[in-house]
Amino acid sequence: MLHTVHFLCPVTAQTLSSFQQCCLQAVGNGASSLLIHISSGGGDLISGFTAYHFLKSLPVSVITHNISNVESVANVIFMAGTERRANPGSRFLLHPLHWGFTTPAADHARMVEWSKCLDNDFQRFINVLNSETKRNDVDWGALINAATILDADTAAANGMVTSVTKATLSNSAANWWVTC
Repeated sequence: MLHTVHFLCPVTAQTLSSFQQCCLQAVGNGASSLLIHISSGGGDLISGFTAYHFLKSLPVSVITHNISNVESVANVIFMAGTERRANPGSRFLLHPLHWGFTTPAADHARMVEWSKCLDNDFQRFINVLNSETKRNDVDWGALINAATILDADTAAANGMVTSVTKATLSNSAANWWVTC
């Protein structure tokens, strides 16, 4: 039985928690597969990678569908689908990773640590794209660093998307919404 989870939010620790709860409730209510309708401007890197690994751990098949915009770390979440769909007219934004700082001051060691973490997240992002697309001929690092926007067809040509098709709820037995 197919259940649809609608994730139309920024990627934060709070929305990740709600997302995990929706997915687990759907599985607990008999879902044999999950369709994730996603449109997100991205957000927190840790939450994005956590969502990816969470989806990969589920005992059901996961289909992701870009219904409008998948940007920044939301691409990592999108890539968790074994089937990855995109609406015609949707887009994918790959851009350099960044962090916002709330701390007023940091010493040199902390700045080095943050730089190493961003470098590691950049490499993890590339690893997810390489692993899920099974394409070694795409320079994902260059696309990320160039702030690249891919339309659905270009994303399909690069292996991010397995089919370009209009989203539908016709086969969904239940719908779950992540609230922002």
